[in-house]
Amino acid sequence: MGSEFDQQNLVGIFVAEASDGVTALMAALHPADEHVPAPLQIQEQYIIAHRIRGAAALYGFGGVAQLSERLEALLERAPEIPDAAWPRAVGVMREIAQGIQALVQSIGQGGKEDEHVVERCLTSSEGLLPGTSGPSSPAPSASSVSREYVVPVLDDEVLSYFVPEAEEYLDTIDGLIATLHANMHDEDSTHRLFRTAHTLKGSAYTVGFQVIGDIAHPMEDCMIAVREKRIQLSADFLKAIAQAAGVVRLILRRDPVNIDRLQGDVPTVIRFLSQLCDGEAVVFPSIADVAVAHSPDMAEGSIVAQKGAVAPVEVDQPATMSDDYLVPHLDPEVLSYFAPEAQEYLETLEANLLRLDKDPHNRELINQLFRTAHTLKGSAYTVGFQAIGDLMHHVEDFMGAVRDNRLRVLPGHTDLMLRSVDVVRVLMRRDPSMVSGTRQRFAEAMSELKRLEQGGVIDVTAAHETVSRPLAREEQTTGFGEEQAQG
Repeated sequence: MGSEFDQQNLVGIFVAEASDGVTALMAALHPADEHVPAPLQIQEQYIIAHRIRGAAALYGFGGVAQLSERLEALLERAPEIPDAAWPRAVGVMREIAQGIQALVQSIGQGGKEDEHVVERCLTSSEGLLPGTSGPSSPAPSASSVSREYVVPVLDDEVLSYFVPEAEEYLDTIDGLIATLHANMHDEDSTHRLFRTAHTLKGSAYTVGFQVIGDIAHPMEDCMIAVREKRIQLSADFLKAIAQAAGVVRLILRRDPVNIDRLQGDVPTVIRFLSQLCDGEAVVFPSIADVAVAHSPDMAEGSIVAQKGAVAPVEVDQPATMSDDYLVPHLDPEVLSYFAPEAQEYLETLEANLLRLDKDPHNRELINQLFRTAHTLKGSAYTVGFQAIGDLMHHVEDFMGAVRDNRLRVLPGHTDLMLRSVDVVRVLMRRDPSMVSGTRQRFAEAMSELKRLEQGGVIDVTAAHETVSRPLAREEQTTGFGEEQAQG
């Protein structure tokens, strides 16, 4: 049920979002007067290409992500393109937009991305901008990979929130592996391992850390194969997942000392996981133990020795939750498209939670709530609003557990999730003067959501009192003029 939902309904969400974006891009690149648009007329369309790129990376559609990335660069840097090359550049951008459209249509019809379309579009854009020569590959296939691939140049601010997030996912993976070593028939842990690999993959691709996404992708595929009974869980299988997690830990260190080793280990791990997922008879790679032992966090024997409870992802407490986490610095242009989109998702969540309170067994409502929380989470992570993404991640996980019949909606549960919606609205105001109260409310909401998804008992009376507390007058305003001025 869960796998079929992910592969059909979530793909439908992506196709709808991407199709709307491509339509807008095509309209901008083909003005009604049929003239070639000027650079400044279409430059701002890079925001749409960026959104498609983020969504494609989140859902694992590498071809669409590559073409959107190239189109985003061409649009954003349009004024830099020489006048003599501008007509050709517009023709190339039109071709790329048509290529994205063709890929999205194929995905919507249950097909695959056409690699020839991707290669043709990327090749046609060579030389228009520095650094755009030659098509990039969604995953390494050579015996070694470049230094830039294993240690990419990323913004320090992006790394400041992505690295701790990725380490938490890896801690969760370690704990789940330990649990599955003790009981390989634990379906809940199998599902959670799939979800964690899926989220790590999406987060990595979203921030541009391709090598980590390329490792997490076959990890996710392997867990899907286990859930669909195409391959059996075994000690060697879990060892392969642990090995992959160990390589990701090394990558996160971004230590030049490890680069030479990673250039050989990364493609070996990816190929092995891909073969394992396809059910091929493979020899366990010799790098496994070394790669794991290379990291103090993954010392030899640590995975099996830690049999017991799953290592939880801890929620930041008010004392350690930074102001930048709650009130991040975001580009005003990014906010201009994220804010109305997020507001729409929040209104949908609120309306459906109120309906669910009266009809807690409505499967359609449950599925809609899961999809909306999932989409808002992805959008928040894409633009760099980690606090909102983290909060929605827990809402999504709870609704996923309800959807898969692992948990039930009980009295008070919808009130707690409505409280989270209120907290998101406060977060979106990005008001430094409210950060102290926001920190407390955020921590309370995260703590309660964690207990929800873990099946904990909720104090319904306290929940009702907390949620019923009216927002202060200044918190009720959700306009974005002030925060854009701050941004």
